[in-house]
Amino acid sequence: MRSAPLFAVYLCVLVRRAANVTTNTFADGAIRLATPGDIAALVAIENASFPGDRLDRRRFRYLLTEANSVTFVDVDGAAVRGYIMLLLRTDWRGARVYSVATHPAHLGCGVAARLLTAAERWAAAHDCMEVRLEVRADNAASLALFRRRGYVAFGRHGAYYHDGMDAIRLRRPLAHQAIFP
Repeated sequence: MRSAPLFAVYLCVLVRRAANVTTNTFADGAIRLATPGDIAALVAIENASFPGDRLDRRRFRYLLTEANSVTFVDVDGAAVRGYIMLLLRTDWRGARVYSVATHPAHLGCGVAARLLTAAERWAAAHDCMEVRLEVRADNAASLALFRRRGYVAFGRHGAYYHDGMDAIRLRRPLAHQAIFP
């Protein structure tokens, strides 16, 4: 979902992270905003989920506390089962899924789908017109999830990942309800 060269482009500190969303407003009770207290769990999920090009503690701390981003976690009690991170830009009315990962012990349990729902709802509530992301061309499970959710391919990045694998660029327009009839 991410690449170091694009990292700086998407990080703006003008509109600090999640505005005033602090509770599990957008999904079931297992979804909440990530906090710096979650960094150890996020790094553990990252290390268990990705063979390379991983986010480290320092980058998570920056993304959670200073960047123009919002991160949701799916929790079961005190255990973090997965996360999704959106990056925002002040010059674009969209959101980019920078990373989404589920702890391997919870794969196939709907964690990523719940997180994606929370992220899409947050983005729509904050006037984003679309959500974009990149996914490994060989990640059939993620591609199937995003396609079921209405994401369509609109491009490809060659050799995007650390091992030379291409990324498929996907996007989904977000539906907005009119405020005035």
